[in-house]
Amino acid sequence: MIDNPALLIAMILWIFFIPNAVKLFYRFVRNNKQFIEKDLRRIPNDPKIIFQITTKSATKTSVVERGIQSIIDSCKSTKYGKYEILIVTEDPKDIKTLESMPCKVLCVEKSFSPNAIKKARALQFAIESRRKLKKQNSDHWIFHMDDESYVVPQTILSILKFIREKKGIASEGPIFYPLKFEKANRITALAESMRAFGCFECVTHMHNPPPIHMHGSNLLVRSDVEDKIGWEFGPILAEDQRFGYELFKKYGRNSMGWHGGILLEQPPLDIKDHFMQRRRWVIGNLQNIENFSRLFKARLIYKCTSFFLGFVSGVISLALAFYINIPKIMSVFSYASFDWNNNINFDLYLWFDRIVHINSSYNEIFRPLFDIQVFDSTLALILLFSSTVWLLGYQVGLFLNLKYTRIGRSKRISLHIQTFLLAPFLGLMESFPAFYSIIEFYFFKLIRHNKLKSYDFYVVKK
Repeated sequence: MIDNPALLIAMILWIFFIPNAVKLFYRFVRNNKQFIEKDLRRIPNDPKIIFQITTKSATKTSVVERGIQSIIDSCKSTKYGKYEILIVTEDPKDIKTLESMPCKVLCVEKSFSPNAIKKARALQFAIESRRKLKKQNSDHWIFHMDDESYVVPQTILSILKFIREKKGIASEGPIFYPLKFEKANRITALAESMRAFGCFECVTHMHNPPPIHMHGSNLLVRSDVEDKIGWEFGPILAEDQRFGYELFKKYGRNSMGWHGGILLEQPPLDIKDHFMQRRRWVIGNLQNIENFSRLFKARLIYKCTSFFLGFVSGVISLALAFYINIPKIMSVFSYASFDWNNNINFDLYLWFDRIVHINSSYNEIFRPLFDIQVFDSTLALILLFSSTVWLLGYQVGLFLNLKYTRIGRSKRISLHIQTFLLAPFLGLMESFPAFYSIIEFYFFKLIRHNKLKSYDFYVVKK
């Protein structure tokens, strides 16, 4: 049995993630064919689509104009003309900034006070504005985009197909992060790989609602449905997740689907933005938990616990790896001896002997796995499978993100190698915001006697 306490804790944590690894791999294999819609034909039975970009300020966020132009170019390329572009903003200056663009600018009134905050407040204002124009009907569809969102012709054809085939009243597609990839911090850009891979899970969530995770962008929803659900969920930061759950409650299991149209976005440009973005998602999840059914609540608790324990597991695993392997590495290089005259005595045979000796012995990290009497080596193989899926996620996600960049093949290979080598540190950076945010959330809940702290909606730089 395992007599090392740190290794025992690490073992328990590794076992905890096995169900998630199996689930991820299964959904990756199962959803691969329908992940990106490929069977696309232009059939002219055009619905009315409103492309809605919700922003704090298009004047301060220049990428909004890039998104507008991508809609115009993609619709022209697919010969689709029954669309509108709506910019929902809190900045009155955007009216002048975007006056030359073929779009309507809707500025959220300062006096508007719904039961919602930040982005949800703007989304609710857009609903009420459409209501006045009598566009809250089944003839209109709303395609939600963020500041940096960028559509391509495949996006247009995919959402037209989904509407035409009447597979649901709300749907989503995959989001990849190639834009400004080389301008972003290298670590945050590589860390975004797991988000792209996670979209394989979203396919299952949308076909079997309620979705435990739902994107606020690349969301296609019928206008009358959005009008009835609304965005007035109180002072929460994950309004998209709550919207998906309420839509499921009202319209049932067959209400949602997967349109498979891709949307291109960009990774956080620096580590602070990366942290604050992840923190907002976790806080939003924790705010929503009390409003869900028991089963959905249990799924969400497992998800949040996985994020929390992921950081703990990563710290312990890295500490063990360094503790066990650094002495071995030092032993390999100790074949060279130095004197004060910078003379190096090199014994090639001794060096090879040490390399062979180290490689022929078991690595102490994995030796105890084979000593467990009940599972024997089977458990070690299962844990190896879990680690392989985790590494696969980064590689597949990076491949999808780089696919839509102009980065050359040699540099792509280099980035894949970097991601493989940095995976343990990327995992820590991904899980630390959840670890921190869960402690922060429940700490404030405890000291304020369940009166929640008012969390701000941090807007990352674009």
